[in-house]
Amino acid sequence: MHTIATSPYQSGMISPRDARPGKGLRALALLTVIGLGLVTTSCLLTGNWWFFIMLTWNLFLAWFPLGVVLVLRDLRQSGFKHRWLLAGGLATWLAFLPNAPYIITDLFHIRNVDQPLLWFDTMALFVFALTGLLVGLYSILIVHRIIRPSAGNALTWALIFCSQILSGFGIYLGRVGRWNSWDVLTSPSALTIAIARAYHDHLSLKLTLAYGLVLFLMYVAFYWYIEYENDAVHLPHD
Repeated sequence: MHTIATSPYQSGMISPRDARPGKGLRALALLTVIGLGLVTTSCLLTGNWWFFIMLTWNLFLAWFPLGVVLVLRDLRQSGFKHRWLLAGGLATWLAFLPNAPYIITDLFHIRNVDQPLLWFDTMALFVFALTGLLVGLYSILIVHRIIRPSAGNALTWALIFCSQILSGFGIYLGRVGRWNSWDVLTSPSALTIAIARAYHDHLSLKLTLAYGLVLFLMYVAFYWYIEYENDAVHLPHD
């Protein structure tokens, strides 16, 4: 009796996303290194290290929510599924999530760049903004995969949509109100008052909806690309 050998993909034992662990993280790490190299070069040429500190700190804050959900994912894969830990981790992720797309607003600083280095610093700012955006999208994808088995597909998408609208509002609080994610712990009363008063500012609604909807649509495109790319691996080849 002869048996037909099957690959791990065909038997369903290994999924495409598990066969190449860390590929997304390596790509994000490479983008981070490129951005740091560009901004370091700029600062060495100009002596203005504020530029380096500002962008590096913002990128660290963008990575933080991804680090939180990576820990949650690893804990759940190891069999540790405490509900309160999951809820606390997701709340922390949500509080810091706006820091990822927030770097897009750092492009605003281009107007303060001296003409001789305008082309160079524009590229550095773009790389940081792109990295922050992709880090945020990747963290949302992980959260999507964590909560979908228990919440279901429709509710998961609704929660993802709400998280992006809240990210848009978080960008407004950070850029216009100059609030930070850790103010949730250090200045909860003042932050609550600022949030309650935000509805008086028409810019808050415009910026929240504009950023929130665009971020959600970008995640949909990102999600479709990742899922269809994974499905393509299963297609038979001639």
